[in-house]
This record gives sequence, structure tokens and C-alpha cells, in this order.
Amino acid sequence: MARQLFNFSSWHPLQRSLLSAIFALGAYGSWAYLVNSMHGSMAAIKAALVQGSYSFALTFTMTLLIEAMYRGISRWSELESVIKSLTIVSTCSIIYGTSWWVNAMAGTPEIFNTVILGYVVGGIYTITYVFGLSAEKRRNSTE
Repeated sequence: MARQLFNFSSWHPLQRSLLSAIFALGAYGSWAYLVNSMHGSMAAIKAALVQGSYSFALTFTMTLLIEAMYRGISRWSELESVIKSLTIVSTCSIIYGTSWWVNAMAGTPEIFNTVILGYVVGGIYTITYVFGLSAEKRRNSTE
């Protein structure tokens, strides 16, 4: 039972998305508060709320999008390197473009410093998640 609980790949994509999104809310909201605190508490709180809620929504939808893109690309290509690469590039493009835009629209004073951690961690998350889907696909095909 405990092994199954911690086996992330055995969870439904909705469960994986929600857990990831809750973590993102806390982590990115805290980061945005920290890097914007020099502009006063109101600016820091606003940045934390914007980045935290955006990160929750983005992580939730992006995890589902990664899953859908990976499976969709798998339908027309059998080359795992193509499937993984296209999924990673497409997902990261969406993450980076929308993250910058949302913070610019909200008037975040330190946009680069606010989003850079998300870019790095989001890229690592996307790569790790896609490689996890690939490993899950291999395991399922050998069973």
C-alpha cells in the first residue's frame, strides 16, 4: 500500500497535476514574495499572489497538457526521441511565454528575477515528467 502511494506513475493524471500544483503554489508564491520584498510588502504580496496562483494554474494545466501532448505525439511518431523533444520544447515554450506575459500584465517590478526560478525548475520539471512518461510507456509495453 505505501509503495503504491509513493509510486507517482500509478496515480491518475489529475492527481499528479493537483499535487504538483499545490507544491508550485507554495514554492513560487514564496519565491515571488522574497524577490519583490525590496519594493514593499504590498508589491511583494501582490507578486506572491500573482506568481503563486499562476504557478498553481499553470502547473495543473501544464501537467495535463504534457500528458496529452506526449500521448498525441506518440500516435504519429514511434521515435521516442522525437516524442520527448517535441513535448518538452512545446511545453517549455508555452510556460515561458505565458509566465512572462502574466507578470508583465500584473506589473511585477522584477519580472526576470520573479520568473527565472520558474523557468529553470519548470524546464527541469517538464524534462523529468516527460522522461517519466517515457519510462512508464516502456514498462507498460514490456508487461
